[in-house]
Order: sequence, then structure tokens, then C-alpha cells
Amino acid sequence: MAEIVVALVKPAIEELGKVIVAPIKRQFNYLCCFNSNIQSLRKEAKKLEDARDGLQSRVNAAEDNVEVILPQVVSWLKSSDEIRVDINGIETVIPNVKREFWNMKSRFLLSRKAKKATEVMKELRDECNFNLISQPAPPPARGPITIGETYEFETRKQIEEDIMEALRGAEVNLLGICGMGGVGKTTMANRIMKRAREEDLFDEILMVVVSQSVDMFKIQREISELLGLELKEESLQARAHKLGARLMGTKRALVVLDDVWKILKLKELGIPCESGVKGCTLLLTSRDRDVFIEMDVKKVCALRILPEEEAWFLFREKVGTCVDDQDLVSIAKEVAKECKGLPIALVTVGRALKDEKTKLIWKDALQQLKGSNPLNIPHFLAEVYNPLKLSYDFLNDQQKTVFLFCSLFPEDDDISLDHLAWYFLGLGIFKGIKNLEETRNRVYTLVKLLKSRFLLIDGNDEHYVIMHDVVRDVAIFVASQEGLVDPNFSSIDWSLKHSYSDCTWISMFPQKKIELPIVLNVPRLRLLLIHYSHESKIQMHDQFFEAIKDLNVLSFRYISFKSLPQTIQLLKNLLTLRLELCTDLESISIVGELSSLEILICRLCRSITELPAEIGRLTRLRLLDVSYCESLKRVAPGILSSLVRLDELKMIGSFKGWEAEKNGKERRNASLNELQSLSNLKCLEIEIDDWALASEEICLSSKIVKYDITFNLRDPPSHFENRGMSFKWPREIRLGNWIHIFLSTECLHLEGNGSNSLDLAQGQNIKTFNFSGCSTVNKVVSTKSIDWRFGVFPVLESLWLNNLPNLVEICDGPIEAGSNSFNNLKKLEIDDLPALMYLWNSENQNVSLSNLTFINIEGCDKLRNLFPLNMAKDGLLQLKELTIEHCKMIEEVFSSINDGESHITFPKLEKLILYDLPSLTTLCKGIESIECPVLTEMVIRHCPKLTSFVSSTRNCSSLARHNDDSSHLFCNQKVTFGSLKILTIDGCENISNLWCHQISHTGFFSKLEELWINSCGSIRSLFSSSIAANLVNLKKLEIRFCNEMVKVIGDDEENVYENSQLIFPSLERLTLQYLPNLVIFCGWRSALQLRSLTDIEISECPRMESFTMGSLTTPSVATCSGNNPSVAGHSDDSFHLFCDQKAVNTAGAILSPMAESILAAEINAAAGVLLSPSATGAVSSSIAAAGNQSAVAFGSLKRLSIGCYENISNLWCHQILSTDFFRKLEELNIKYCDSIRCLFSSSIAADLVNLKKLRIYACNKMVKVIGDDDENVYEHSPEGLCRAAMYALLVNEELESWPENATVKEVGRVFLKDSA
Repeated sequence: MAEIVVALVKPAIEELGKVIVAPIKRQFNYLCCFNSNIQSLRKEAKKLEDARDGLQSRVNAAEDNVEVILPQVVSWLKSSDEIRVDINGIETVIPNVKREFWNMKSRFLLSRKAKKATEVMKELRDECNFNLISQPAPPPARGPITIGETYEFETRKQIEEDIMEALRGAEVNLLGICGMGGVGKTTMANRIMKRAREEDLFDEILMVVVSQSVDMFKIQREISELLGLELKEESLQARAHKLGARLMGTKRALVVLDDVWKILKLKELGIPCESGVKGCTLLLTSRDRDVFIEMDVKKVCALRILPEEEAWFLFREKVGTCVDDQDLVSIAKEVAKECKGLPIALVTVGRALKDEKTKLIWKDALQQLKGSNPLNIPHFLAEVYNPLKLSYDFLNDQQKTVFLFCSLFPEDDDISLDHLAWYFLGLGIFKGIKNLEETRNRVYTLVKLLKSRFLLIDGNDEHYVIMHDVVRDVAIFVASQEGLVDPNFSSIDWSLKHSYSDCTWISMFPQKKIELPIVLNVPRLRLLLIHYSHESKIQMHDQFFEAIKDLNVLSFRYISFKSLPQTIQLLKNLLTLRLELCTDLESISIVGELSSLEILICRLCRSITELPAEIGRLTRLRLLDVSYCESLKRVAPGILSSLVRLDELKMIGSFKGWEAEKNGKERRNASLNELQSLSNLKCLEIEIDDWALASEEICLSSKIVKYDITFNLRDPPSHFENRGMSFKWPREIRLGNWIHIFLSTECLHLEGNGSNSLDLAQGQNIKTFNFSGCSTVNKVVSTKSIDWRFGVFPVLESLWLNNLPNLVEICDGPIEAGSNSFNNLKKLEIDDLPALMYLWNSENQNVSLSNLTFINIEGCDKLRNLFPLNMAKDGLLQLKELTIEHCKMIEEVFSSINDGESHITFPKLEKLILYDLPSLTTLCKGIESIECPVLTEMVIRHCPKLTSFVSSTRNCSSLARHNDDSSHLFCNQKVTFGSLKILTIDGCENISNLWCHQISHTGFFSKLEELWINSCGSIRSLFSSSIAANLVNLKKLEIRFCNEMVKVIGDDEENVYENSQLIFPSLERLTLQYLPNLVIFCGWRSALQLRSLTDIEISECPRMESFTMGSLTTPSVATCSGNNPSVAGHSDDSFHLFCDQKAVNTAGAILSPMAESILAAEINAAAGVLLSPSATGAVSSSIAAAGNQSAVAFGSLKRLSIGCYENISNLWCHQILSTDFFRKLEELNIKYCDSIRCLFSSSIAADLVNLKKLRIYACNKMVKVIGDDDENVYEHSPEGLCRAAMYALLVNEELESWPENATVKEVGRVFLKDSA
């Protein structure tokens, strides 16, 4: 039995011994084997260090090869670094443990730590057997986007956001950024790439520069390298296939092709961006907008130059803080302006002048920039001129000529394309083109191309262009290099007799009189322009033209001479002669010697009285323009008929004395029949006094396509550009055949009772029609003879009807639906039509007004409304401006047949003016809601019966439920003006409230900036506190002549909170005038905050007792409240306006840290004023009572005006003698303050060190200005200071209006006038 037990227990005991003994032995060994464990640690550490160094060398080599280290390798190195830190810690404590050999515990713990560290190092060393430690780096297209310093500009923020929005969507995959060289296209593209990476819009983003010379292989290679794609194929097609497959294989890729100059065949390149192809988006930048058009780029954004404020910001960032120096800031801004907003110029010049503090260097830079020759500014040539010159180099010969020619005109000058055509025809620029029309067409074509490449920019209209100043400097530089111009010619000293033999063009635009040489010695000269900006009398010698006999173009403007130099007749090659505003020029007979002349312009030469017979010799003449020569009364017979090659004849504003043929009788003047000889005539602009000539039978050229013909008008309308006719006929007349030829006119102006001579039913081509001064018509057009294939005025864009006293209707019959009648009308003006009953009869006149943008109705006394509601609702979708004035009978603007629920929207209405409409009650009676989402200005004046903007049965019932009998102008939650900025209500006596509680919580007036209320006698409270809380953008509030107004801001019946706040964060100006019953501004017990107030004016408000019932807060003054004014600790019972360093704190006056002036006027009950410490000015007004105290400090106050305060006996009391809060006061005006006897004490006066102007007027009890500190009032005045109750004291200023017996005495720099 015992053996069995032993057999069973022995194995268990042996196992138990192993479990117990082994750990004990291990722990014992830690103590006994201390030295050996330390030695093993050091040996293993050395082996691990060697393994780590070897691995680190391999890692360094891989990183040098821009490879990515594998994560497990990085982790191993990290672990080895951590164990090395532990080993260093062990080594640090080993010496101490060895010295303390008796400390068994320390030896044990350190030995155990060493043993374990050794085991860890062995494991790490065993793991250090990496065959592969790295892999190739991801392609650059997948890496981070790094760009240099860029700036965000407000004018470009929307463009950038538009591009980003397109990139976020899937609809557009081909986008373009265009603009002139140096405007920032590449910078914008870089910002787009960076934002796209940050938003993780694309997996791969890359940019490749294309440049002028397109190398398809190079572009493919650069794209593939950025994508990490190896292209070994040699053929372009094979490479494109592989590249396209790679780009389509990625989920999302953005490819930016920068600096594109010509059309790229993307398919041949291998970039898949066809419509519908997913995965690849292409962004292009180019100087040529036409490239994008031809490549069918879906979204194009054009970058313009920076505005002045942003340009200065960029320039200052580059130049540094040196420009903050007061001596440099003005000239630095001039230098920045000369860069004209072009970023590359701003950056280059800014860097060149960085931290430069020498003013002379700044002046030199400015002189170089103004002189169009800034080549000495570092890097300007390389970084500004050369990039822009690349655009020039890319042009063909004709384009280059037009580009360089535009540099002849002054900076920012509007260059007329017509003038360019005149000059180019004279110079023979366009080979094979020899008439003016073809020349003009070519000019427009070339200019359009230059604009698309941003070398020219749009001028005032489509007939003008402007050349950017920096681009102009480049053009002048290039032209001077090619010998075409001399950039310094206009400023040279003519007396030097310097020969500019290489110049072919000279243009001069002098600002002051210059002395011309006796002989202009420029033998190769072909064009000479001398244009003054104002009339200048200069001497031009007869020999002036002797040395320039090859001249082709000559243009004088504002040069005052009576006759042309005799040597002008030597210019046998002169083709273009322009004389404009040569006001003293009396005769041009010598011009008849210029046999080659093709263009003769003699405009605005008021002294020319006759077109001489010699002009008839100019048989090669193509253009004769004598417009606006107001004294030209005679054109000799036979002159015009001799000009058989004439293309254009322009005589508007000059000769009007055309005569009829007199059956062989001698005429004094030209006749219209002479025009029959001009078979090439294409443009005719004439005025005719004799209206009877309209019955002449004349066969004119069928080539005439442009004309402006005026009959019998003393003040003709504006000059018509294309085809226009203006008639004033006192009675009906039979029209000749030549008049009927012109009835296809685009512009027609009719006056007089003979206007019935024309059948307006045939005016299918009329675009502009003005009809006035005719008492015989009762309709404009009869629909009986209308061809309904075309309709009534189907292309008419502008209709003006004026002074037609018997006109009842525009059309006298039905208008067929779908006839396009008035379909293109954009502008409608009707003035002084007292008999007009309606514009169009809604029952049978079907017109479409879908293009109407402007309506102005005035003086139509029988008109009751403008349009039926359905026509307005469906048709006026483009309306931008609506004005109705002086119409006695208009009751509503839009009429409604039924009173049911209806909604109307004017999606583009921006301005609404309703003025002097005594019968108007509402905009429309039949609508429940109206929406004007972009309306910015509304003016309602003198509409005494107006009660509500919209009126319906629902509104009425709603008011009844709320027991509200008052009239609210905006009384519906669905009256929506989300963009309204300016609201004027004037002379609307029937309106008792602007808003009712139904819209108290809406935000549709949240953008209101200006509110003007005048002469609204029924309004007692302007708005509730909740309405006021919406006016977060209100800047100006003016209320005048509202006799019943008691308070401006009232309580909400349903929403009154004792501890709430009312904030006007943007209010800058407040005006309250002539409000006889106004008691308080804010009748709400809340904290009133006026953060931005700069100006307040309160006058003629005699009952005003308080400004607010709650506290008044500015950023510098916390709260204001109180009951009665008092001065603590002071026995004086008089009232002091600024009293006590802890002055009376009131709820009355309004102040602002940005205030610029104080005006306190005619508030009889005024009790005190409170201003914020940082005020640069403030306004005192009626103040409520006083109680709590708060510091009054005006550290920046400059202007203070106080008037009509009968209660104020002193401005200051002795308690503020030592303060300096008025130290910056510069101007003090006191008037009509009859209780003040002494203005201030000597110690107060001593603080006013900056006071420049002091005016005191009509203060009848004042005995002295400056008194003693011990007492406030003296019985006797100091001699010479004040001898009358009315006087004024001024510093450094001439006195203006004083009594006749006034005397002046000088005391230092102070001048005192009194009535002694």
C-alpha cells in the first residue's frame, strides 16, 4: 500500500519541486550572477548595435534613393532605440550598485533587469534578418501638394470657390482659367490643387507646363513620370493609349495643364476627358480665351487685375514694413498704383524695393515706371516684360501691328476702334483691303482676338478698348526696339533738333503747351498724332511739314490755329487727316490740294462756316465727317456730287440747310439730289431743316446700311449708332420714295402732329421708338393692318411715349396670341399721357413682356393700374426697375379679378419707386404673398392712402382676429424682401405701422442698411423690439416729421424679456428731427447696444425725456440706468452736463467708440450725457434720469457741439478738474445755452491743449469764458475778454459774420471779436 502511495505521490512531489526550485534558483542566480549578467548585457548590446547600424545604413541608402521604408523595419528600429535607452539607464546605475555591495536588493533588481534586457536584445537580433527593407515611393501625383506663399483676395474668392464646386461635382470634367500674363493663373491653379488634396477630392493630382511650343512627347513623358508610369513605347499613338488606360484606371485624377497657347488634341495626347468619361478631370490655364472656346471647355473663369486696395495689400506684403514710414507711404502707394493691379508687377517691384528706406530710390523707381522704361528695376525685364512679350511673339504680323499701335495712346485711354480703322486705312496696314468698311471689320476681328488673349481689355462699350498700363509699357518697349516709336519723344526739347530718322510713328498727348520745331525732321515718319486734352494755342510754322513728305496719317486735337500751315499741301501721300476740336480753325480750303486724301474728319471745329469748293477735288475721298461743326451753314452746290467714291458722309450737328432742286435756278447750298451721285455710299448721317424735303423723290444708293437722318429737330435725340430716323412734322405730308427706303429703321423718333404720315404697322424692324409732342393721335398703332406673321413691334426693345395728350391706348384693337407682339420689349417709359386708360387691354390684347427690365410711368392721370395680375405673374420675370410717379388715379399697381389666394414673384426686381400716387392703396388687392428676392431699394413717397403693401381678404380677417384696426405696410409673413438694403417711406399719412406682429420673427429685412421715415403722421412706434433685433445690418436710421410718434422701439406684447439685449451692431448714424411727441427712443427694458454709432442728431423733440428705459452699453461702457440727475457730494444745485469723474450715469445719451462728432440740439429736457472712452466724437441728446455711476472718459473726442440746452448751467464741475478726458478736443461749439454763465475753469481750460476752434453764440447769461477754480461765476468780466452777451472766440481762423460795430483785438494767436 505504501509503495502505491509513494508511486502516486513521488511524481507530484518531483514536479512540485521543479516548479518551486526553478524560480528560486533563477531568483538566486540574479543575486549571485550579477557580474556575469552585466557582462552578457554589454556583449549583447554590442551585437545589437552592430545589427542596428547595418540595418540603418541600408535604410539610409534606400531613403537617399527616395524609397519608402517598410513598416516592419521602422518598427524594429524603433524597438532597438527603446531597448538602447533601457540599457543606458542600466549602465548609469551599475557603478552605484557595485559600490554598495551590501545592498542585496539593488544588486538583485539590477541583475534581473539586465538579464531580461539581454533576452530581449537576442530576440531583436534574431528578427533582424530583413531581405527587403523598402519599396519604391508612390508617384508624385499621389503625394502632398506644396506651394509657395499665396494670398486670398476677396475679388478672387468666388472664382476659386466656383472652380472648387465644379471639381466637387461630376458634371464638369474640363475647366479653364484664363487671363493676361502675370495675372495669377498659375497661382490660382496651385491653390486649387492644394485645396483639392486637402479635401481629398482626387487620388492623383499633377501639373504639367505646356508652353508655346507644344511637344506632345514631352507632355506625355512628364505626366507619366508624375503618375509613376513607365512609357517605353516610341509611337505617339501607343503612348497615348497606355497613358489613357492609366488615367482611366484611377478612380479620381486631376490633371492641370498650365500655360496653354493653342488647341491641344487631348485624345492624341492620351488624356481622357470627353463628356461622360469618369475618373479624369482636366484644368487648363491660358492667356487665350478662344483656345477654351475651340476646345469646348465647359467652365471658363477669367482672372482680372487686382483692385487698388488688394493691389496695395500684395505690394506691402512683398516690400515689407518700410512703407509704414510716413515719409514713404504716399510715394509707395504711387509706385503700387503704377503696377496697375498686375500681380507679377506688384510682386517683382515689391521684392526689388524690399525694406528699402531711401526715398530717392523710391522716387527713381516711380519715375521709371511712369516713363514706361523700368528696366533698371531688378528682375523687372525677366519676370514682367519677358512673360508678356511671349504673348506678343505669338501674334501674327497684323495682330502685332494693332497691338503696338494701341500703345500710342495714353494710359487708361479709351481707344476708339473707328479711329483705329481711320489710321490703319491711311497706313495701308491691311494688304488687299482698300475701303473703310472692310478695314473696320478687320480691326474689330483683330481686336477681339487680342482681347481674348488679354492683351487688350474692354472699354466703355463694344466700340472701345483699353490697354493695361504694364502691357502698354511692354508694347512701347517692343515698338521702340523695332524703331517704330520713341518712348521719350513727347518730353524732348525740340530745340535740340534731334533727328529721329528711324521713327515711323509719333503720338503726343501733352498736358501743357509745347513749342513745336520750325521743321519736323523725321523723314521716315508716316503717322503723326498731336492730341491735347484741352484747348491750346500753339504756333505751327509754315515749314513744319517740309521734311515729312511721306506722311500718311495726320491727326490734330485741341490745337488752336486759324489756318493750316502752307506746307501741308506737300503731303501728297497723306491718306487720313483728322482735325478735331480745333476751335479757331476757320478755313480748310488748302486741304483740297491733298489729292490722295481718303479720310477727312473735321469734327467739333466751331469756327468753320463753309465747306469750300476745293473739297470737291478730293475725288478719292471715302469718308467725309464734318459733324458738330455748329457754324457750318454753307455747302456749295456740286461739292458732294463730286465725291463719287465716298463711302460715308457724316454731317450730324452741323450743316442743315439742304435745298430743293429749283428747276435750273441757282442754289446757294447742296441739295439732297446730289446724294444720287454717291453710288458707293454705305453710311449717311445728316440733319435737314426743311421738313418738306421728305416729299422729294430721290434715288439713293441701295448700299446704305447705316444711317441717321433727322428732320426739323432743334434738339435731336442722341446719335443713333446704326439705323435711325428722327422726324418733327407740324402736319401730315406725302412721303417721298427715299423716306420709305429707310422705314426698315432700327431707331425711330417722332415729334409733331404730322407723325400720322408714317404707318407704324410696318415697323417690324424698329428696336427703339420715341414718340412725343403729338396732340392728334389717340393710338400708337392700329392692329387692323398688322401682318400677324410678325406681330406688333416684334423686335422693339425700347418704347418712350411722351406728351401725347389725347392718346387713349397703345393699340386700338385685339392682338393675336402667339404673334410675338412686344415680345422683345426691354424698356418702357411713358410720361405725360393724361388720357391713357390702360397699357394693354387684358381681355383681347395678348402681349408677352418676358424681356421687360425697366418700367417708368409718369403723369398718366386716368391710369388705374399697370397690368393685370396674371400678366405680371407670368410675364415680368426679367423686371429690374419699376417707377410710377404722379399718376392721380392709380389705386393698385397690379389688378386682380378675383380675391382668391395668389402668390407673385419678381425674381429680378432690384428697385421699386412709388411717388406722388394720391389714390394708391396697395400694390395688389388680390394676392396673399409677394416675393422680391433681389430687391435692394424701395422708395414710397407721398402716397397718403396707402395702407398695406399687399391686401387680401386673408389679411383683413387676420387683422380682425387680432382686434387690430391700424394699418400695417408690411402685414404678411409671406412678404419677402431678402435683399432689401434701402427703404424710404415719406408722406404716407395712412400708415400707422410698418410691420405687424405676424412677421415679427422673420428675417426678411435682415439686410436693410438704410431706413428713412418722413412725414408719416399716424406712426406711433416704428417697430417692435423683435423687429429691431432683425436689423443687424442697419447703418443709417432717419426719422423726421412724424407728429404722432411716441417711441421708436416699442415692446412686443408677446415677447418681453427683462434681461434680454437689443443690439444694433452696424448702426452708424441716427437722426431724430421734428418729432413733437417723441418721449423715448427705446421703450423696452433691455440692454441697448450701439457698437458702431458714429453720428447722432436729435433736434426739435421737445417732449423727449429719455433715450431708453433700460441700460445703454457700448464696448467700453457696460450699463446705464437711473432716475434723477444729481451730483454726489456737491452743494451746487445747478446742473452740470459733464459732472464728476464718476459722472451721472444715465439712460439717455447715445455714444460709440467710433463717434466722430457730438451734436446736442434743442432738447429742452436734457439731463446728462454718457460717452465711451475711445470715442473720436459723440453726440449728446436727451437723457433720462440718473442713479448709478460709471466713468466718463473721452480720450479721443475731437468735436463737441451743444445747442439749445436751457437746463445746463455748467459743462464741467470742479470734481473733474484733474482729468484729461477732453485732451484731444479740437472743436467746441456752444449756442443757445442760456443758463451757462462761465464756460470752464482755468484748470479745465489748461487741459484743452489741442483745441483749435471755439465758437460761442447766443448764450445770453454768459459773463465769462474762463473762470477761477475757486468759484464758478464772477460778477464782473475780465477786461477785454467778453463785453457782450453775444460773442465768439476762434483760434487760427478768419472771422466771418459779425455786427457792424464789432472790434478785433489780437491776443497772441487768439482773435476775439465782440460788439463793444
